[in-house]
Amino acid sequence: MRDSKENMHNEHGAKQIYKAINTARYPLLISHENPDGDTLGASLALSYHLNNGGRSYEHFCIDKPAYYFSFLPQIEKINSNQSKVNLKNHDLVITIDCGSIKRTGLGDNLEKMKNDLSIINIDHHQSNDLFGHYNLVNPTASSTSEIMYKFFEINSIKIDKYIATALLTGILSDTMNFTNAATTKDSLKIASTLLECGARTSQILNNLMQNRNLFTLKFWGKILSQTQIQPEYNFAYTAIDYDDFISAKIEREDIDGLANFLSTLQDVNFILVLSEEEDAAIKGSLRTTKDNIDVSKIAKIFGGGGHKKAAGFRVEKNVIIGTLDWKKFIITAIINELNKI
Repeated sequence: MRDSKENMHNEHGAKQIYKAINTARYPLLISHENPDGDTLGASLALSYHLNNGGRSYEHFCIDKPAYYFSFLPQIEKINSNQSKVNLKNHDLVITIDCGSIKRTGLGDNLEKMKNDLSIINIDHHQSNDLFGHYNLVNPTASSTSEIMYKFFEINSIKIDKYIATALLTGILSDTMNFTNAATTKDSLKIASTLLECGARTSQILNNLMQNRNLFTLKFWGKILSQTQIQPEYNFAYTAIDYDDFISAKIEREDIDGLANFLSTLQDVNFILVLSEEEDAAIKGSLRTTKDNIDVSKIAKIFGGGGHKKAAGFRVEKNVIIGTLDWKKFIITAIINELNKI
């Protein structure tokens, strides 16, 4: 078993990890909570490969993927019922795009079982603490889907149109269609190769970009009208109560992309979108376009993480915030941290 702090980001490491996957009896794939296009694209590409090879495996994500990802191959096989996951049945766990073990939705149980099974950690977040026994982590990659593409390439795994579509979904999602700072020469080259492999670009864009109805856009308008600027540190923020979702008959996934949209605001250092979830937890999404701002450091205040330009966190409201005004609590905590810098 590998040292849990060793990063195997090289060709030899990718081959060792592939060998571990091939020799596993019953692997468990995990996509992170509140799944986005990257965690789904990368994990479903691997899922499709395993399925093609006749392998027995399970794929878990604690939150059900948004409806507009339904075009991705093997997505119907994702289990979101935590009570149906028995780690004792598995000899290998593969976490995909999980910046921390907490984001797996099985963090406590995985920590307890680390001596009884192997964990493969495939990710691109700079805040990743290399929690796996095998770690394939590259913070310079545009996405985990880009890392998965290179993993397939190194191990001579054929990429057909279904795998190509899944991987391109991940790359487009994390680069905001090649418009943000995560875009690199490699990501553009890989995208070109995936198109040659048959990636269905129109299917991806139709599902991910043209998925807003009038009610959703009106809701966005309401939230945007509530956006405020914190004058001292010049950041923009907005907050959404869970009751707002209920009254507007909007699902949580209907605000996906709001943080990226707000990041186009001129002359602000960073933006913050806060949303209250059904279980009373608070989710925070941070974005910046400034080279001298690292929003992952802000996310760490609340136990989150991510990248310099994009990060997030989740706070258990009842445990940490209690009866306090949660919006004021979080904004005050951020300002107090910025005061220390």
